[in-house]
Amino acid sequence: MFLSRVEIPWEAARNPYDFHRQLWRLFPGEEKEARRNSDEERQGFLFRVEESGSGRAARLLVQSHQAPEIAQGLVMLGTREIRPAPSAGQRLAFLLTANPIKTIVDAERNAKPGKKSEKCRVPLIREEEQRDWLARKLAGVAEVEAVTLLTHRPLYFRKGNRAGKLATATYEGVLRVVDPSKLGDMLKNGIGPAKAFGCGLLLVRRIS
Repeated sequence: MFLSRVEIPWEAARNPYDFHRQLWRLFPGEEKEARRNSDEERQGFLFRVEESGSGRAARLLVQSHQAPEIAQGLVMLGTREIRPAPSAGQRLAFLLTANPIKTIVDAERNAKPGKKSEKCRVPLIREEEQRDWLARKLAGVAEVEAVTLLTHRPLYFRKGNRAGKLATATYEGVLRVVDPSKLGDMLKNGIGPAKAFGCGLLLVRRIS
């Protein structure tokens, strides 16, 4: 895998919904994914937003299976190859920005006669719920020994003519590896939904 730092100029970074589309230009010829859920294997890339703000370029950290190519209008700040190889019992520092949610039955839609039962995602707001979400995602994969949690202001975006809002939180702490193979898959494929908005990339480093 490869880790790259990329800048998207402000003109192309006004709408967070466009980040993912801009980054696809770094990987010409790679088939875009058509996954049914957020836990399926990922063929493309993951990313996290490191810096962004009105009038400024957005700086992103991108993890990909193939090395990125130069794309007009995007600034490549650097790329290096990584080969994560976790081992059982190993302690790792970790960093994750995620979209912790739960899925519920849409009571309003289900109240209408003849309507098929539908589900919807709702954000987890309370810190205890957000911590429990991470523990569930890592169950059987790794044990969280310590974690601090930073919630962010809602991320507003536009998709066509529709406006949207996303709730995110950043987890930083220490975990102990339980299943190296499953953790390896998680490092490649990410955690949870909203990966097209910079969520889900799990970064780890050895603790000396």
